[in-house]
This record gives sequence, C-alpha cells and structure tokens, in this order.
Amino acid sequence: MLTERQETILTFIVDDFLNVMTPISSKYLLDKYNFDVSSATIRNDMAELENAGYLIKTHTSSGRVPSRKALKFYIEELKLKIEQSPSKSLELTSKAGSIENLADELALAISDRTKYLAQVSLKASNETVKGLYITPLTDTASIAIIVLNSGSIRQMPVKTDRNVTIDDFQKLSTIFNELLFDKNLGDTRVILKNNPYVPPEIRPLYSQVTAQITAAADTEKRTMGYAGFNYLLQDMRNEVETLEHLYGDIESEALYNSVEQFTSNDVSIYFGDELDESYKSLSVITTNFDHAGLSGNLIIVGPELMGYKHVIKLLHSFKKGV
Repeated sequence: MLTERQETILTFIVDDFLNVMTPISSKYLLDKYNFDVSSATIRNDMAELENAGYLIKTHTSSGRVPSRKALKFYIEELKLKIEQSPSKSLELTSKAGSIENLADELALAISDRTKYLAQVSLKASNETVKGLYITPLTDTASIAIIVLNSGSIRQMPVKTDRNVTIDDFQKLSTIFNELLFDKNLGDTRVILKNNPYVPPEIRPLYSQVTAQITAAADTEKRTMGYAGFNYLLQDMRNEVETLEHLYGDIESEALYNSVEQFTSNDVSIYFGDELDESYKSLSVITTNFDHAGLSGNLIIVGPELMGYKHVIKLLHSFKKGV
C-alpha cells in the first residue's frame, strides 16, 4: 500500500520520465517540486517504490525509470483525473463527401495532433436510400447500385434471364426508388416484402434484386482509415518485426478485430502484448464514438513509453466535440 507522498512521487517520476526520457533522481524531484521533506526521505520513498516493483534503477545513473507496473498505476490515476475534470471539445471540420473520405480525414487530424498512428473505423447506423439504379452488364448479369445519404455506395451483382429488356430495368428502378427513397436501409426488407403490385413480366427480376438489397441491408459495412504510420517508423525504427506485423494487421483489419471485443465508450488503454504477442513495446489506446449518424471506433498506437497525458486528454476532447 503506497502512502500519499509515494503516490505523488511516483506520478511525478512517470510524468517527467515520459517527457524527458531520462532517469529521474531524488535531486531532480527536489529541485523541481516543493517537497516539505528532506532528500533522504525522498530517496527512502524511491527505494520503497523500487522494492515494490514500481521503479527500476539504471546502472548508469542514480535516477530511476518507471516499470510497466508504474505505467499502469499512472495511467489509471490519469484517466480518473481527466474524466473528473472539465475538458474543452475538439472541433474537427470536415470537407469529406463520403464516409470513406471522412474516416481518412479524422484519422489524419488525430494523428497530426498526437504524432502517433491513428486508425478510424466508421459504420452508418441510420443510412437512408437516396437512389437505386440497375445496369445490365451482359445478357445474363446486371449490377444494382444503392446510393446512401452517407455518400457510400453498395454494389450488388444480379443474375438475369436473357429476355430481360432495358425497359424492364427502367421499370424496376422506378419501382424501387418510389418504395425506398429516403427510407432507412435497415427497413428495406419489410418495405419490399409488403410492396404493391409489380408487373408479372418483371416479378422474377424484382425478386432477385430484392434478395440482394435485403442481404446488403443486413450486412454491416465498416469503413477504415488510418494515418501516421510514419511516426512509428521514427519512434521505433529498431522494432522492424513489430512494425511489419502491425502494418499487416492494419491492412487486414486484424488490429481492429483484436480490440473490438474490449472497446467501450470509455478510453481504454492496453499494452500491445496484452492484445497480441507480436505487439511488444507498443501501446494501444481506443474508444468508441458517435458522429453525424455514424458509429465509430478510434485506435491510437504508439510506443509503450508514449505521452499518455496528451493523448488521453485529446481523446476526451475529441469525444466531446464529435
């Protein structure tokens, strides 16, 4: 059980070490902070923190560096303090015309502010249909295209009979647009099932396209965007295998899948190997958010010894502003 003074000393050591990245000595603490105790008392407290596994003494310096146990203590104390403090909202302006561009823009904006890798995933929670178009490709194949209010597009292949005409496609497109325009994509199954009269000559085609539309409506489409991998290359240039594995997991969406089961609306922080043994020496900070009718997830990846205070504050401001 740490005393109040030991908790304060430990917080100062971790905070300053993450800023200067050099071992912190008792003299450094006494010179910087107004402790109403002797240097011997500070040294004794630091020795007890070392014995408890919070600090590590380096061989080249009289100072101490924080252990992972100290980082975990620091992070939990920091999260609690920031959550209880009022925070300014981070307003991010966007010129994105589609959900794909928005994911990229948000990732770039967060990465620029943190100087770490940022990955944003978005999915529309209440998309509405703005248009449906059916275009023949061959005598027996066509493509149905749904345009949604988010700017995203769903494309679905449709098998057709050889005797389907251009006029049939036009009639069918008209019917679907009359039924679905400005309707929620998730409601299409019920709407199309209870539709009014469809001419017998295009009934088979109607059924085929309906099956594809309802399947698309039942499938969640998640859009990913990321930025800032160059910051990891600068900070962790010697961790080649770790970065190669991470890059592959970003491209394959394995990074998102590894944190999805743990992520909540709170700001969650994991040391990399708690998620994947290959993520050693990394830290992963993640949270969920809502923005403009979209549900999203934000992941920030940096070295284990990263600027947690700045990142956690920024994430709280981001969540308040979106």
